[in-house]
Amino acid sequence: MQNPLSDILAKRTLSLAIAAVVMTQSGALLADEEKITVTGQSLTADSVIDQESLENYQAADLEDIFKNDPNVNVGGGFSTAQKIYVRGIEDTNLNVTIDGATQAGYLFHHQGRISVEPELLKQVEVQAGAGLATDGPGALGGAIRFITKDPEDLLRDGEQFGGMAKLGYFSNTKGLKLNTSLFGRLSDDVSVLASVTRQDSNEIKDGDGNKQKNTSSKIDSGLFKVVGHLSDDQTIRLSHDIRNDDGTRNLRPHFVEAGWNQANKQKSRRETTNFQYNLNPDKNALNLQGNLYYTKSYMTQKSDTKDNGAGVKSLGFDLKNTHIIDTHSLTYGLNFRKDTGYYINRPADSTKKDEKQDVIGIFVQDQLPLTDQLTLNTGVRYDRYTLKDNIGQKFKSDGISPNVNLNFALTDEIDIHGGYARAYRGVNIKEAYLLNYATNDANLKGQKADNLELGFDYSSGALSFGATAYVAKIKRVSTRVSGGVIQNTGDVKNKGVNLFMNYSWENTDLHLGFSHNRPELDGEPLDDGNMAIGTASGDTLTASVTHMLPEQNLELGWSLEAVKRLKKVPSDRKEKPGYAVNDVYVKWNPQGNEDLSVTLTVKNLFDRQYLSHASYGKSSSSGQIIGLAEAGRDVRLTVATRF
Repeated sequence: MQNPLSDILAKRTLSLAIAAVVMTQSGALLADEEKITVTGQSLTADSVIDQESLENYQAADLEDIFKNDPNVNVGGGFSTAQKIYVRGIEDTNLNVTIDGATQAGYLFHHQGRISVEPELLKQVEVQAGAGLATDGPGALGGAIRFITKDPEDLLRDGEQFGGMAKLGYFSNTKGLKLNTSLFGRLSDDVSVLASVTRQDSNEIKDGDGNKQKNTSSKIDSGLFKVVGHLSDDQTIRLSHDIRNDDGTRNLRPHFVEAGWNQANKQKSRRETTNFQYNLNPDKNALNLQGNLYYTKSYMTQKSDTKDNGAGVKSLGFDLKNTHIIDTHSLTYGLNFRKDTGYYINRPADSTKKDEKQDVIGIFVQDQLPLTDQLTLNTGVRYDRYTLKDNIGQKFKSDGISPNVNLNFALTDEIDIHGGYARAYRGVNIKEAYLLNYATNDANLKGQKADNLELGFDYSSGALSFGATAYVAKIKRVSTRVSGGVIQNTGDVKNKGVNLFMNYSWENTDLHLGFSHNRPELDGEPLDDGNMAIGTASGDTLTASVTHMLPEQNLELGWSLEAVKRLKKVPSDRKEKPGYAVNDVYVKWNPQGNEDLSVTLTVKNLFDRQYLSHASYGKSSSSGQIIGLAEAGRDVRLTVATRF
């Protein structure tokens, strides 16, 4: 059943976006040739995770990366099995990129699909919920953008060459991690970075001291990047990023070992090659960025005689330009991606084929101060999907994704903001591991997400706080049903609220965050079994404090993640117990030497035994816990030197 309110909003938003484009184009000839800074509502993400935070807590996996963001839950127990949920919606419904390269596809519903090395990251941006036209095609639940380091991020002024070496130890898994990075200037205009990381970890131990069998890993990752300044206003970046994660795993890695879940040897691979071009002359009309990328990910599992597995590869191109016209900041462009889902060592008698898909989209997003107090941010995108699936069926689907957002400065300290956004995703290539088993319903349709938000922000001096309430709906979610057929099964409705507070004084910073959301599928709470859609989690409170002791060359930190017991679950499921996990760290620069640091971090300080609410919990049939518990206390020690 259609929602008349959302349809009216969508139509009016589209009209408003088109009108904004017409106004900006008509004013183009009047634009000043000097740069203009646009104030008001920005195009930034909901949250940004910086490099310093990743280093202080010695992030080793996705759970560590998002630990202090209450909007994001990560479950699975260990790196290979980890899945990301934003406001309860799984990352399969998000647009995830690494340096602008889309990480498309879905390998296997019993393990995570996102593979990234925290050591290589400069920052991570999270857009929760359907948002801006610039978030890319298919961003039903939002977007996550991983951004890797540039050589110029590491080189100091006047420095021609440098290097870093880090050696880390993890007590829980008796693991070792070694990272070596070399960076330098080949000339005044060209710089290079080469970074390699090796992490060997044994099986994790939970808070009760029990080993989670078949959770050991050998992870190799690397980043090679060249940055060249062709002129004062032209920059190119060429990068190649790889991550290999091998080990003896359970057939279904996010479940415990059992007779129905025996161990085998598994390989997980991802590699991304990206070429980026930026043109930014001192003119308002041109701030151009283009990305040409190729990314490939696959996994294999060792059977009695040979490996079998599946993968996804993508070749894509994105182009966008930001045009400053009077007080407008107008961004427009296009996206193109060609995806292939393939099966490795397909049985000789199989009639199934690989799947091929093209996605093309165009978009425009305009930021316009209407008055000194009121800023409008509106846009629209159009996406078209063309798919030839594994049994030769052809699907063509397209849709419009409009958005409109308003920000009103009530006072110098208080902003009120609200908005509506729609995101469309057409019929996609299916989960790669099902290419030899599942088929699409002939009437399969694309999906639409509507997101309505209202909130406020307060900022004065050292104190800032705010809140956002939202109502979201994803229509016609698709999933596999009995008989191995993928169908549109229903609608996901989600509502919730996010709160935050930051306070700084002298050498101390305090951060608080809170998230409440209740995603439901056709009136039933989302559950662990709704893989590739999402799962419900209890109310989440995050807190962190950092304190500097300059005279002692010390930095101290503490963080808390507290998750309330989840009572509202389907009738055939058990409640999810609550938990609170504390982490602490101390970072020391001996004799104030920035080129040498020692960081001691203790994860799960009180050795709490728990399952993340984002992990699979108990079996609906047996009532037994089949998901992997999280790691118990883990003392991490890293020594880093720069030369």
